[in-house]
Amino acid sequence: MADDQLKNLVLDRAFDDKSLSEDARLVVLAALESDEDLAEVLAEGATRQATVQSLTAHAGEDAEPVGAYLRSITVQGFRGIGREVKVPLEPGPGLTVIAGRNGSGKSTLAEALELALTGRNLRWKDKAQVWSQHWRNLHHPDVATVRVGITEQGQGVTTIGVDWPSGSGAVTEHKAWVQRPGRKQEDRSALGWAAALELYRPLLGYDELSGILEGKPSEFHDSMERILGLEQLTDAIARLDRELKRLKQPSAELTATKKRIRDALVGVQDPRAAQVHKLVGRHAVEPEDLRPFVTSTEGAVPATWTSAAALTAPDRVEMLTLAAALRTTATSEAAMSVGVDRLSSQRIDLLEQAIRVHAEGGDGPCPVCATGTLDGSWAEQARIAVDAERKAGQGLSTARDTLRRARTAVLEAVAQVPAPPADPDLPALAAAAAAYQEWTAVPADGNLALADHLERHVDAVAEAFAAAAQEAAGLIRERADAWAPHATALAVWIEQAELMLATEPTRTVADEASKWLNANASDLRRERLAPLASRSQQIWSQLRQDSNVELAEIVLEGRNTQRRVTLRASVDGEAAEAFGVMSQGELHALALAVFLPRAAAAASPFRFLVLDDPIQAMDPSKVEGFLQVMTEFAKDRQVIVLTHDDRLPSAVRRSRVAARIIEVSRGARSEVQVNESTRPAQRMLDDAEAIAKDRAVPMDIKGFAVPALCRDALESTAHQIFVTRALADGSNIDAVERMWTEAKTTKQRLALALTLDRRGEPGGWLDKSGNRKAMMFAVTREVHEGASNPLASFESTRAALKDLRREFP
Repeated sequence: MADDQLKNLVLDRAFDDKSLSEDARLVVLAALESDEDLAEVLAEGATRQATVQSLTAHAGEDAEPVGAYLRSITVQGFRGIGREVKVPLEPGPGLTVIAGRNGSGKSTLAEALELALTGRNLRWKDKAQVWSQHWRNLHHPDVATVRVGITEQGQGVTTIGVDWPSGSGAVTEHKAWVQRPGRKQEDRSALGWAAALELYRPLLGYDELSGILEGKPSEFHDSMERILGLEQLTDAIARLDRELKRLKQPSAELTATKKRIRDALVGVQDPRAAQVHKLVGRHAVEPEDLRPFVTSTEGAVPATWTSAAALTAPDRVEMLTLAAALRTTATSEAAMSVGVDRLSSQRIDLLEQAIRVHAEGGDGPCPVCATGTLDGSWAEQARIAVDAERKAGQGLSTARDTLRRARTAVLEAVAQVPAPPADPDLPALAAAAAAYQEWTAVPADGNLALADHLERHVDAVAEAFAAAAQEAAGLIRERADAWAPHATALAVWIEQAELMLATEPTRTVADEASKWLNANASDLRRERLAPLASRSQQIWSQLRQDSNVELAEIVLEGRNTQRRVTLRASVDGEAAEAFGVMSQGELHALALAVFLPRAAAAASPFRFLVLDDPIQAMDPSKVEGFLQVMTEFAKDRQVIVLTHDDRLPSAVRRSRVAARIIEVSRGARSEVQVNESTRPAQRMLDDAEAIAKDRAVPMDIKGFAVPALCRDALESTAHQIFVTRALADGSNIDAVERMWTEAKTTKQRLALALTLDRRGEPGGWLDKSGNRKAMMFAVTREVHEGASNPLASFESTRAALKDLRREFP
């Protein structure tokens, strides 16, 4: 789920940008949310209305998490500490300095705290095995434990424990647990701080100071992004990049296939090659223009090849049958022609005239030869002869018609054989053409010769035609086989083109969204980074003191493997990158300036900061600046600084800031002593005593100054007791501070410390001692009227506060 503030920023920008389409805006917002939302928005069909409303609705402001303060650190048998040592801490805002020389056990306290919270020590990371193996205290080897008391707002006092089994072993071989009030021990993970410890790590050791700036640039960059809630922005960009890569895959595959097709077509003799080369190379993708080149062979080969492959030789049986029929009818007609000469019809005419003469004139001599007699017998014989002659003529006519039809059939069969085309690529066509020429060269000298011609040439033309057709079919087949890979590639191209065209609308919207998000990412990062960068600049301005290096800007730059945080600076007005112009002490101070705003982010559940030896590389002026910064943070954070450098405690004493100083010392056999060096209330009492005993200070000044300091000491002590008790009781720090502010009088504030209620009555506690009554008189009446005996007022207050701290340690 997107960070609420980031979502609102993106949402406002997206709606304000009128150039961004509605679809692309929805894609941007979905990319911020999740893979599932983005997939739904980019899928075909309408996005569910519930999803649209969820993505386009402004999110509520993030509530500040419940905070936790440190109450105590107890260690035994670990590193430099032998017998059990407990360091009591005051839960709540304020500055505590834990001072001790090197080897005093001071850093062991910090390491124990880190181990209890995180389960590891960064100081030991990437170090030789001896660092993690020889961790058990030599003088107290049997029992090793760590206890950290924390006050969780709304929970009360919680204990984090770390226990090691007796004997040797790695430091990681421990059991860690947490126990909240009224509950059983649970695993440390029950705290729910794993992510927060990565984002807002409240612990900083000396070694880590260098690591903040000198570690891997990408890790520093990523940690800053997580703290700023920009990780969702980076995730959204990456999420969109992945989707765009997926959506662009068909186009990329299409381009690759197009190149393969065009390269493969170079030099191909197929006439389709040039057309396909041109069509595939066009910018506009038209699959239908290419489909015929996959499914059709039109235009694939010359027409002569197709004609040659289709050459049909005359049917041999049919031709021989026609030839036989022609020969038979020709022979029959010739035989009939022998019996029926050309004078036959004239004889018929003559006999018919003679029969008419006999019929008209009767019997008589023949009018032609005058020797014969035309009588009835002759007439009968003549009529029979005419009939016979006439029948013979009719048979010959029929035979001649049949012969004519047979000859026509042969000639038509010869003519129906197609002429073979001419093509130099088909040598067999020349033989086919020659055979065809002979086939069509029919003789004109008789029907029997025509029949002989048909019988003599039918096999030759059939063989020549078959050879030509086979040769043409072979070339066509070779061309088809050669084209098959191109057709297959084209089929793939068409499928990819259709997929690309189908995803194009979605790809266009996703591309628009990606470009917009990338274009606005820098501004969004700058807006989110600005408060932290500004705070870092303020801190640096306090820490740098006499340094002539000014921190100008903190910028998140780069992507992927080039991610980095650039710290821009200026030296005497000249621009430079901070790393290149700073000394070691300045780099440590800069690291603090970067670390502190992150660790003290409002979203962090840790209301404490623990810094171990942060000033050892700083010059004296920067120590003063460091104290100023810590004092500022201590207004709403529990700040604990461990140091072996006496310059910080000295600066605290000089500045009179309200800080607590604890001294840690180590004696024989790892015996570590923890002593309260000074509390703010104690310093106020010290001042009151000094004034009361100073003969040079006029009495009228002493009379008012000492009671005022005593009152401040009482209220400081009461505040510390009240905050500690109220937080342990489960109250929220904001409510605690509000209750303190609402307590207007010193009596009410003492009541808060004693009863947790400003309306409570402190009289019972006051009545138990004359010193307590005298203190109350001093901090109320004498503050306004003056003390007649300032030293007595001081002594009564000192005694009463000692009682108060003893009862409420």
